[in-house]
Parts: sequence; structure tokens; C-alpha cells
Amino acid sequence: MRRATILAATAIALAVAHARPAVAAEATCLTARLIVPWGAGSGTDLIFRALADAANRAGAKPRLEVVNISGDEGVRGSREALRAPGDGCTLLAVTQSLMTSYISGDADFNWTAFAPVVRLTRTPVVLGARRSATFSTVPEMLEAARGSDGVTAGSTQGLASHFLFLLMADRTGGTFKPVFLDGARERLSALLDGKVDVAEINQATAQRLVPDGLVKALAVTGPKRLATLPDVPTLKEQGVNLEFTIDRGVVLPKKAPKELIDQQVVLFERALQDPQVAALLLEHGTAAAFLAPKPYAGYWQDTFADWRRIAKEAGFYKQLD
Repeated sequence: MRRATILAATAIALAVAHARPAVAAEATCLTARLIVPWGAGSGTDLIFRALADAANRAGAKPRLEVVNISGDEGVRGSREALRAPGDGCTLLAVTQSLMTSYISGDADFNWTAFAPVVRLTRTPVVLGARRSATFSTVPEMLEAARGSDGVTAGSTQGLASHFLFLLMADRTGGTFKPVFLDGARERLSALLDGKVDVAEINQATAQRLVPDGLVKALAVTGPKRLATLPDVPTLKEQGVNLEFTIDRGVVLPKKAPKELIDQQVVLFERALQDPQVAALLLEHGTAAAFLAPKPYAGYWQDTFADWRRIAKEAGFYKQLD
């Protein structure tokens, strides 16, 4: 009888235990670091700060604090996040540089080392030409690029500006001779001085220089024209099947549990709808482009496959896989 009573009690205890709802994973910190692996004051930094502030207004627990860890074109801050535990106390702000630093051999880790959380925004650039260039439209530029001399393109080796012209060459068959420069300021100086034929410039720079005739705006690289530059057509309007944008998102360390990822998805989706965030995105010529974890992972997979292919064809892929 006693044995039967014990067995019955055990069965009841097990049934009760299984009936209890699972305790949701919670971050163990009061403040979580959102590592932005670039210097303070850049457009990307300002956008992530606005998103973090909006998330905090929406009741983020733990609260988000932007921490800038710059160096090595984003690799230093990304490596810091890579080493963090998956406890929800460290998040990483990312662009395609997470992928290009791997392709170029500057990092030994790729996007696969993290758990994709959410893609948030996309920012097109303006394809600019030196004011003395013989071409003023993309078709005219492509005619020159298919000629014997090609077109010189100012870019920074291994970064998005480099891949823009690799993609252009891949899609059009034109020759864009790279002139590698250290950063955006040097690329712009080379364009203004007529040392390169073309380079990418941001919306704010184009707004300042194009009306004065200091550079020619050939195209907007996004899916639609910019409200601030309504007369500048897109690449697709001019027959080039290419959209090129700087895509910002958030990832977590690989071991972060699904519950913590889901919490951040909800939080950032709310932040993206904040009026102050919307106003800042408009100011920076940036579009909200929300993707949840699964489609965001698909985005990374597809983009990496395409960019790895063209990097290999250009002899620029530095990894063994």
C-alpha cells in the first residue's frame, strides 16, 4: 500500500511539473550594450541611437545603451560581441561589413557566427561622376565602361563602396578600374579633384554638391528616387538590374535563446514605428525595412552567396571555403 501511495504521489508531482508553463528566458542585466562598431556621430551611429532611445521609451528590459567600439572597419566591435555570452546583455549593430570583412580576409568570422535578430533599415547611395566626365547618365557611363579605357572608380578596398562597383561590373559587363582610397572623405576628394571618374556619395553630400555642379549625380542606387533629389533616376530606371543599399540590423551572440531573440524582435519593431525614428530616417534618406529573424537569415545567406561569387570572380575572395 505504501509503495502504491508513493508511486501515485510521484506521478501527480510529475504531471504538475509538466503542466507548469516554461519560464521565459530573461536577460540577467539591468542595461544591455548595443555595440555600434563605428565611431560616434556617423549616420549609422545616429540611427542606432535613435532606435535604442525609442526601444527604451517602449519599455525595453533591460534598457539599451549604445556603446561605440570602433576600429578595423567594424571588426573590433564585432569581435567583442562575438565573445559575449548569449544572455541578452550584448547586442551588435551590423551592416554588410559583417560579411565583407570576412570576404576580404580582415575577419575570421562571418554572419553565421551570430544569431540574426532583425533587419531594420536600408539606405541607398548616389552614384556620382566628376564634373568633367564625358558622361552624364548611366547608359553613357556604361558605354565608356565597355570601352578600351574603362572607367576609374573610387572605393575603399573590401568595403561596400568596393562591392558596389563589383556588382555594377557583374550586372553590366562594364570595366570599373578600382582606385582604392582610405575612406569616404578621400573618395569624395578624389572625385572633386577629377582623379577618379565615379564614386558613391551619400544623400547629404549629393544635396550639397550636385546643385552647384561640383559633381554629377548619375543615379540613385535604391528602389526609388529620393525626395531630396527627385530628378535623379534610379539604376533600374536606366536599365541596370541592381539595387544597392546600406542595410542596418541587429544580431545577438550565437547562443542566445529563442525567447530572448523574440523579445528583441518585438522591441525593435516598435522602435522602428516611433515618430522620432521615422523623422530621422527621412532626414537621412533611409527607409524602414523590417525583417524578422528567419527572413533576415535568408537575406544574409542570399547576399553572401552573391557577393562571394563576384569576389571570387574578381580574385578578391580571401577565405578557403
